[in-house]
Amino acid sequence: MEQKEYGKNDWHDILLWGALWGIFEATAGYLLHLISFGMGWLVWYPVACFFMANVYRATNKISSILWMGLLCSSIKLLNLMLPGRIDKVVNPSVSIVLEAAAMAAAICVFQQMKTGESKSLLQKAAMVLFMNTGWRLLYLLYLLFIVPDWMREISVVAVTGKCVNYFVVQNLMTSVFITAGYHFKGFLLRPVLWAEQRLCVSARRIPLRLRLAAGSGAVCALLGADIALQFFLS
Repeated sequence: MEQKEYGKNDWHDILLWGALWGIFEATAGYLLHLISFGMGWLVWYPVACFFMANVYRATNKISSILWMGLLCSSIKLLNLMLPGRIDKVVNPSVSIVLEAAAMAAAICVFQQMKTGESKSLLQKAAMVLFMNTGWRLLYLLYLLFIVPDWMREISVVAVTGKCVNYFVVQNLMTSVFITAGYHFKGFLLRPVLWAEQRLCVSARRIPLRLRLAAGSGAVCALLGADIALQFFLS
């Protein structure tokens, strides 16, 4: 059970990475739908894992993943104020929360099972498959037992082939991509770590009070941009 208290920097990290995830969802989602890219599922979940993994790396708190998921989901729900099908707003919002919950659960479980300093490739693959299968199973249960009939009839559970593709094919393929990314995370995170280091060096030149104000302002600006994009690009 997590006992660590949250500090200002932790909340800044949650808001920052949550806003970046939301901006990606809004912009990439808009563009991929615009060009009718039928393989968008190869992008959504691996990128979501990237953002969730980074907030966990930044805060070292499993619950930060859940907070970020709730933030992104809440921003996505603002699209309910726009005309359009409700399922295209509610379902992605639910998916975001389930993805965050599944990753948090997977980290908890595999932390208890960890025996060495680093996980083997097989352990990494098992962890990824566990969380990928977990959120998909929860999402299928949500579609089967919670949504109204009309929403269920146009979802992935309406046709056996779509359901199998979603739960098996997409699950396995995205798990392979995420496992590869997890295995080579040192290389993939280099640009992120470089950017963070440069920002830290620049921030040290600013007085502490202004530094805190600038950081908070930047996070608020990103959240504002995220919300604006949800309205204008949906």
